[in-house]
Amino acid sequence: MRRKSKNIREILAWAAALVLLAFALCYFNIPLYPVEAKNARQALPETSGDIPFGKEIGNRCPDFSVPVYGEKEEHFSVSEQAGKATVINFWATWCNPCIAELPYFQKLYDNYGDKVSVVAIHSSMVTDDVPAYLAKQDYTFPFALDETGSVISSLGGSTMLPMTVILDRQGCIVYNAVGSMTYEKLMEIVLPLTGGQ
Repeated sequence: MRRKSKNIREILAWAAALVLLAFALCYFNIPLYPVEAKNARQALPETSGDIPFGKEIGNRCPDFSVPVYGEKEEHFSVSEQAGKATVINFWATWCNPCIAELPYFQKLYDNYGDKVSVVAIHSSMVTDDVPAYLAKQDYTFPFALDETGSVISSLGGSTMLPMTVILDRQGCIVYNAVGSMTYEKLMEIVLPLTGGQ
């Protein structure tokens, strides 16, 4: 009888552990409140001078400058991207959905790099050797580091990754969401910003 009672307690303990693990996986990988443009084709004003800075759709993206991996003294800053649509992806080497979508950003960069700026910014929680990871890949678009976590925080993000923010040519936010991205969705949002069809 004691043995049966002990087995039931072990089963309940394992079940509780699995439920807790499932909750943690969902919490850190499923967007709880994605914010995205209702219509990315909506034209924003030609001048963004009177538009406030912020993290919401329609706000101007706060300017920031982050160091680029592999480029000595090179930085990526929002203000230098004026005149181009800009795609900012927050990722991490430990985030499998992040790794899975990086090829979509490379494809966008390959096809529209003259009209679209693309940057992948690693979170401040660096747990792996990012340059060693990148050295094994064939990516040619810039990868940067959010050293303090202030950049992702200024855009409403946290530890939930991946997160993508897309800006129009005036630096205004047209998309800001946590969750995985597809190439089709990227094209649906970005192509109208380039003047393409």
